[in-house]
Amino acid sequence: MARVRVFVDTNVILEAFRTGCWTAIADHYAVETVERCLEETLTGDPADPRRIHVQASALNGGLAACHTVARRDIAMLIADHPRCLTLDAGEQHLCAYLYAHRLLPSTAIVVATADKAALLATHRLGWLDCAISLEELARTAGVARQPLESLRQQHRAVWLDQIKTRIRLGVMP
Repeated sequence: MARVRVFVDTNVILEAFRTGCWTAIADHYAVETVERCLEETLTGDPADPRRIHVQASALNGGLAACHTVARRDIAMLIADHPRCLTLDAGEQHLCAYLYAHRLLPSTAIVVATADKAALLATHRLGWLDCAISLEELARTAGVARQPLESLRQQHRAVWLDQIKTRIRLGVMP
């Protein structure tokens, strides 16, 4: 049986490494991202105490694919959905790739993000039901209780459910 394709943004990758969930998730799912998210994950201020160091070999070894996003893909997304212009670069590139290749909505593909603006964008694009939390991915992949409990709030299923409800009710424009 084919593994579910999971598209992840920078924040999800960093949190998966911080909590030690990355390997289990990468073994269980076909984890994919875009080059911009890969670049964001591997860079940052080395002197910043909050920086999460990710080894390129560990990251690349867990990815099923890392996609290139063409300028025309971004332009098409922005032309059709101008509000996507304000997304962070990684999330914008991820949405542009998914949009250009018409991959969503799908039951065999999910998107993991903990960014409210990106979740609003997925709603506008008709993909909100495809959004999944890192906690759910990790739980399904068999990650132990301790790493699950150490996930930051915005990576938890309850947080995502609350945000989805607020978006659907129009509380988050």
